[in-house]
Amino acid sequence: MAKSKGERGEEVEKGEKGEKGEKEMGERIKKVDKTKKTNARTGKGRKTEIPKKEETHEEEKEEDLSALLKNALDKFPEPHDPDKSEKQDDDDNITTQESKPIMEDFEKLFKTQLKDATGRAKSGQDNLFHVMVKTLFWPKTAKEKAFLNWMLKQQEHHHLLNLPDVLVCTPMHHALFNKLYDFVNCVLAVKELNMISILGQKGSAGNCLHVATGQSFPNLEDMIKKCAGDKKILMGDDNTPENTPLHIAVQQVLVPVKIKPVEDDIDQESEDGTEKPDNNDDEHSQQNHERDGVLEDSDDDDEDYRDSESEVESESSLEHDEEDQEHDVEAQELEPVRYRLETKPERETRLKTILKNLDKAIVRPTPPSRTKDTKLNAAQHLGSGEAKNGLPEEGDTLSTSQDTLTQDVMELPLDHSVRLLVEECPETLTTKNVPRRTPYQEREYILLKDETVKKLVKEYAEKKVRRGGTEEVREARAKREIVVKDPVAHYIRSFCVRKSKSREETMKRLYKPGQECHIEFDLGGFPTPVIKLDYLEQLEKHLKFESILKYVALPILSVEAQPVKGPRSQSTPPSETQSELHRKGRSDLVAVFDWLWRRGVREIIKVMVVDDGDIPHANDAIVEALYGFKVEEWDWKRVDLCSDVIYESSPAVREVSLYSSGNNAVLMGWASAEGLGNREKFPHLEKVNLFVQEGLEDKVRWNWNNNCCKENIRKYGGKAANGVEISVEIIDDNKPVKRSSELSTTEKIEEAPAWIKSVRDFSTFLMNASMSLGKDKQVPPVKIAIIDDGIDATMYDLQSKIAGGATFCPYPLSPDLVNSYFVPRGKHGTLMAQLICSMCPSTQLYIARLEELPTLTGAGRRVTARSAAKAVDWAVSCNVNIISMSWTIQTAVKGNEDMRKLEDAIGRAHAAKILMFCSASDQGANNTEACYPGDWNQCIRIGGATFTGEKLTWVDKNVDFWFPGRNVPFPSKDGLSVVYESGSSVATAAASGLAGVLIYSARLLDRTLDDKNNPFQDKKTLVDAFGIMANGSDGKFPRTDDALNKFFKIKIQGVTKKSSKNIDIDALSWTKESGSAEALQALLNYLQRL
Repeated sequence: MAKSKGERGEEVEKGEKGEKGEKEMGERIKKVDKTKKTNARTGKGRKTEIPKKEETHEEEKEEDLSALLKNALDKFPEPHDPDKSEKQDDDDNITTQESKPIMEDFEKLFKTQLKDATGRAKSGQDNLFHVMVKTLFWPKTAKEKAFLNWMLKQQEHHHLLNLPDVLVCTPMHHALFNKLYDFVNCVLAVKELNMISILGQKGSAGNCLHVATGQSFPNLEDMIKKCAGDKKILMGDDNTPENTPLHIAVQQVLVPVKIKPVEDDIDQESEDGTEKPDNNDDEHSQQNHERDGVLEDSDDDDEDYRDSESEVESESSLEHDEEDQEHDVEAQELEPVRYRLETKPERETRLKTILKNLDKAIVRPTPPSRTKDTKLNAAQHLGSGEAKNGLPEEGDTLSTSQDTLTQDVMELPLDHSVRLLVEECPETLTTKNVPRRTPYQEREYILLKDETVKKLVKEYAEKKVRRGGTEEVREARAKREIVVKDPVAHYIRSFCVRKSKSREETMKRLYKPGQECHIEFDLGGFPTPVIKLDYLEQLEKHLKFESILKYVALPILSVEAQPVKGPRSQSTPPSETQSELHRKGRSDLVAVFDWLWRRGVREIIKVMVVDDGDIPHANDAIVEALYGFKVEEWDWKRVDLCSDVIYESSPAVREVSLYSSGNNAVLMGWASAEGLGNREKFPHLEKVNLFVQEGLEDKVRWNWNNNCCKENIRKYGGKAANGVEISVEIIDDNKPVKRSSELSTTEKIEEAPAWIKSVRDFSTFLMNASMSLGKDKQVPPVKIAIIDDGIDATMYDLQSKIAGGATFCPYPLSPDLVNSYFVPRGKHGTLMAQLICSMCPSTQLYIARLEELPTLTGAGRRVTARSAAKAVDWAVSCNVNIISMSWTIQTAVKGNEDMRKLEDAIGRAHAAKILMFCSASDQGANNTEACYPGDWNQCIRIGGATFTGEKLTWVDKNVDFWFPGRNVPFPSKDGLSVVYESGSSVATAAASGLAGVLIYSARLLDRTLDDKNNPFQDKKTLVDAFGIMANGSDGKFPRTDDALNKFFKIKIQGVTKKSSKNIDIDALSWTKESGSAEALQALLNYLQRL
């Protein structure tokens, strides 16, 4: 029978794929042959004739199976084609009845033969299905496909799909490698098969899902659904190869771009009368050809550009891209969007555009001016017209209202392999591969190691620009932007922040330990009603934000009036004077959101602002504050706020919380056709929470007004763009807003006690000595982790010392909200940090905020073991030198899971040679409970004493050392007064500070000294040094005045012959004449008994 042009083309195409698959198998075959030859040489004197005979026998068996299959196919009935024309070519002399033997005759001839061949099949040998996909490359024709389907319906052949060959590959593995996707689809369609068993078979390249993902199998979605019953196939186990399927999916650097729609009136015939291919008739085929073109480039040019057929959507499975239709309801009626993979030149152009616009990206977009007679177009808020194929048009110049938004990062198609794998098994996001990278970290690694990215980042970093920062800063900025604007990384990042079960899980999925970014900004509990812009600038030194934040929470705050730095200060159009822009309402928080923008934040899932003070923010100020950010949940507490404010600033909002005074006119406005139910303004709005005060009306009228408002919003709102009906909830709002007050004290400053003064003077000497060495030779700071209740980052003397922080303190009854480490509710951690920094010459503070619960009596605080365990592990990941824990956990219960986790974390810190200091119990002999973490004997336990060394009466006697812990002075913010604190917690901070002094001293004497070889980084050496300094009868109170003052002066005096009265330690120079180096060496030798 003559074949049509289309059939012949299909055979050629699939034949080429088969040949290509053979090439891909080549390396694996060579490896197996090499192994055979190596094994043959292991016995001396043995001949290799036997392996050769075996190979010949295998070849003969394969030929026998191949001949059997060919004969069976030849006799197999022709499949019925209902679309085939009744007319046949004149050359076709065989009639339909004569050419088709009945199925019964075929089965009599071949069913037993095929069954016998199956019965002889063994693991490690080719079976019938192996021969089909490795030698015959079936199915290429409709008849071969029909024959395969018949084979698959015979239950006796099912187990062949599980048997591996000599390459440890099943028939499905080979079919995927050879791109025989019809074979794979036929198998997937058979319901009687044990699909989990077949797909889960592991070969040299992993299970079938590994191979399918790597080969970009077009029907990956169906395969993933078949795997849904077994998470091991998706996540892997201890025997899984290097990567999970999701790791493999993220390694494709090319991303999808949109295919321009084909015009309906295009003539399908060329000028010479030949027929042009109809793109609309076979879109899937068109996409495959486009993908194959990309694949050819991948194979020939760069192995990093891996084939990704599954990342292209067919017309039947595509949905509208939400970002491209943010405010255009009519766009929902258009045809589904189609995608193809970008080419390598397109990718390079896209990356160049990202970096070209990076220097402009600091400029905040500004709302459209109301002084011009133009209609407000919220669509501009999320970017102007769409770029062709996801790329900016040539010659485009980007304005400040367009070029800086991340909302133009394209959403991944619904059938993208990454999206399919993540949504089917989110747990995979936490799984690490052999190099210990999660899928997100793997994506980041693949992007930044790419040669094109390296080249473009290098060009950007070396580009000379005014106020562009150092080359290192520009390189880091460029790398971050590449990752932020990558569609795959953006999808995973967004999924993790939105849908992870906990903050801890989000951190594990996105970041390596010690490299975490902040995914929230919470100033709740801020100690003062005024925030300074200098404070925000100081936060920049230790706060690194993710591009998407889970929430921003701001109390009533006034921002200190001063000029705003940066390009935003020039955003006011020249035609508009300041008097014309004058508002009676506040605009303080505009500066805070400006600051967040400059820190790289572009999306905020939830905004929570308390703005119900005497003078709230003006409407325009609210729009200006949030304009440019993609906000999904709106909770700006300003009474009777106009809904257009939300529309103008946050048109992508999904949930809104509004606050009403009970004024029915406002409720009617919200419920009108132009209000919250207007789908042109709020296409994605799904939920409205209305907090309504009692107002002036009685309860009956109040209920009537609210119900009318509710029903009208639902009437006009209908369904959102995703088909979800809008819901409205009315909440009675009569709760007062809590406000914070500033702490104060009136005690006058007195001279510091000798114990503290001796340490401070010695510390000053060490710092001056380090600075005299020059900028590049200074002693590195000591890293000290303070695990407590946070730190007040508004304290001027602490701002520059905070190197990093993390919080493990969630809000009560709200796992999604956390208390910031830099906005503490108390002052304990802040005081500990002040004492440590006043003693240690140069410190980098790593602040961990613990979860605290009220005690049974309501007095004091109770630290949770689970938060302490996480905090200790975080400190270890930061490679700190010292961990200061000014708290205890007292319990009679042993074996608690949280306590076991804390004990394990303490053990890991001890193994990492980190010095740990913890407080003793301040309940003395009255305490009958165990006191942790001290009782695990891996921390140095500290109790409180007076400045002269007498143990405080309430301190447990089972401690390692006593340190000052009674009436220790701490300066106030203004430096004009002090507050006194007592307790073993204060003594613990003093011990941590003194340990930092000794570590720093050893570094000063030997600036090549690393922590591993620093004697005072060793716990035993440090404990011995403290013991030597504790020269009293008790042997537990280190007397710093004797060691750091008197002893040190004696050594100086021996070199300079000066009287000790004329030696000021804090003014000593680091010179040979001063004798300071010799004296310091003598002191450290003395403390080590050298």
